[in-house]
Amino acid sequence: MRFTLTSPNARKKAVWGRSMLLALLAALIAAPAAAQTSTTDVTAKFDDAVREAWSTGSFSRVIMKFATKEDRDRAAGELLNKGAAVRVLDDDETPSLNVFASPAAFGTVDYADRISYDAPVQVAAATAAPVRAKFVRGLGAKIAKANYNRPGTGVTVAVIDSGFKPHPDIAPARILKFKDFVTGGSAQVDGCGHGTHVAGIIGGSGLASDGDFSGVADETNLVVVRVLGDDCSGKTSDVIDALNWVYKNRNNYGGIRVVNLSLGHPIFEPSSSDPMVKAVQKLAEAGVVVVTAAGNMGVNPKTGKIGYGGVGVPCNAPRAICVGSGDTKNTDGFDDDRVADYSSRGPSRFDLLAKPDLVATGHKVISLSAPGSYLYNTYPALRVTGGYEGANTPAQYMTLSGTSMASPMAAGTAALMLGANPKLQVNTVKMIMQYTSRVMPGVDALSQGSGYLNALGATRLAAMINPKAKVGAYWLRRGSVPGVNEDMNGQTVKWGKRIIWGDRFIKGDAAYIHMSRWDDNIVWGMDALLDNIVWGNCAEGCENIVWGNYWDEFDNIVWGNVKIEDNIVWGDNIVWGNNIVWGFWAENIVWGFWDDNIVWGNVHKYSQDNIVWGNDWMDNIVWGNSNDDNIVWGNNIVWGMFSGQVLSGGVQ
Repeated sequence: MRFTLTSPNARKKAVWGRSMLLALLAALIAAPAAAQTSTTDVTAKFDDAVREAWSTGSFSRVIMKFATKEDRDRAAGELLNKGAAVRVLDDDETPSLNVFASPAAFGTVDYADRISYDAPVQVAAATAAPVRAKFVRGLGAKIAKANYNRPGTGVTVAVIDSGFKPHPDIAPARILKFKDFVTGGSAQVDGCGHGTHVAGIIGGSGLASDGDFSGVADETNLVVVRVLGDDCSGKTSDVIDALNWVYKNRNNYGGIRVVNLSLGHPIFEPSSSDPMVKAVQKLAEAGVVVVTAAGNMGVNPKTGKIGYGGVGVPCNAPRAICVGSGDTKNTDGFDDDRVADYSSRGPSRFDLLAKPDLVATGHKVISLSAPGSYLYNTYPALRVTGGYEGANTPAQYMTLSGTSMASPMAAGTAALMLGANPKLQVNTVKMIMQYTSRVMPGVDALSQGSGYLNALGATRLAAMINPKAKVGAYWLRRGSVPGVNEDMNGQTVKWGKRIIWGDRFIKGDAAYIHMSRWDDNIVWGMDALLDNIVWGNCAEGCENIVWGNYWDEFDNIVWGNVKIEDNIVWGDNIVWGNNIVWGFWAENIVWGFWDDNIVWGNVHKYSQDNIVWGNDWMDNIVWGNSNDDNIVWGNNIVWGMFSGQVLSGGVQ
């Protein structure tokens, strides 16, 4: 939705309205907290899913965090006495419990710091008709390996997924460790088949296909951590245990430098309190690049149209590299490349960060199969032979689609980059990967992030940088940043040279200088210089309505100028607070939870009446038409008129 100011009076009214909006914003933010604490203080510590379980009395599995181990142990004893199932999570820095009980039980532990839903995690993979193709087309990974002689040699990547089934394309000596958080076993297994496929994208040699289906970094070593069962699902608590295990073992197995997470769940709370995000952040702060899948929630299930705000956890972790799925249409040219419809778009719920960070090939990707697994047995049409299978030998490959396949493309690229320059920090890897990405024309930033992954460009720039250069100094080893390269098909790849920082782009020559924000002591997108600006600070005559520009070179991503090229407001898709409103006229739905739902739209194409989506807390928000009869009643906030009648208190 775009507002264009056409007269001085209209402009004054908008300025007055903005001031009123600022005053109301505090009420909007405070209302949910008041509603939560009106029942009991402990509910203020719940995420949305736990709050819903509390309201219905349903049993739920939760993760409880405490300030001290003493509090954790005290709570464990109290909960066990109430008949709850309790497990201590392996996290020394954040004492935590995994609890299965009724809300009446865990709700009495009012000294817990936070209570979060132990959400089921799912793979971010889908099925699609197979296409026999070299899936590294457009990445330039093969040229990067040849030119820099660094096919991931000496770099260890941890694959947190459904396990691994031995395959000819990954020699046994390259699997340095197999850790199973599902059964506790030691044998290499993959009852789902997803983890084997992901591992092949990162580091498969292509042995069984004469090199046709090789991975991105085919000499990497792998640590496989199983958290997903035979049905391709698992629990958040197991993923957290896996991340903490990697954290403790990051200096073992040759040094774990990269982690891939092609799994996730919806966002139920801000990233600052989400337990999986916190585990990702801790690992990244320790120097491990964490690559995540954006998720496959890019299509509004109500209308079947592309929508926004579907990115999940842990994609919303500020330090993570969140990857969406690109579709090459199985052609060598770039002109038809696009973001797959199913690929989740940003911004992230609560934090409103621009995600994904970039996209990579994820549609119809051929990689390793795990014969006998769920995916292999359920989708026989997706099996692909590599050319060496005999009459009685199962197919060694299969085709899958999804951001699950895009994420390991970027993880493998990170391995190439670290092979070329082992001293790179996590933030530097992310910056380089974004800076060298190829921007797809006509695709908005919340769909493609900084652009399409360019493995050759990323490896090339990584090799040029001198990480030991002083902060503020030019840090390229030799020459200048080229800005272009050629992919494996000889096509020119122009670097986008744009970096997402929080909710805006940093453009220009930002990669040339060793800035402090490229070091790991800065949380990505959160430094003091570029704190998120909600209402902008544009000068006289600027027509920014919601989000404005900080400086000319820092373009905002979520809301920009009235200039068409700067606005990313996708027709009738509205970003407001924690909610994404999809659809138009009578088809508006809210992608949100509980008492933070706000709908801004029309109930009918010939009417200026607004729809109210609220709940029993009496915090419904009505944002009305252009009339000046602005009224506030208690928690109900009314802006304008509704069907020509003034709303009176209470839920309408």
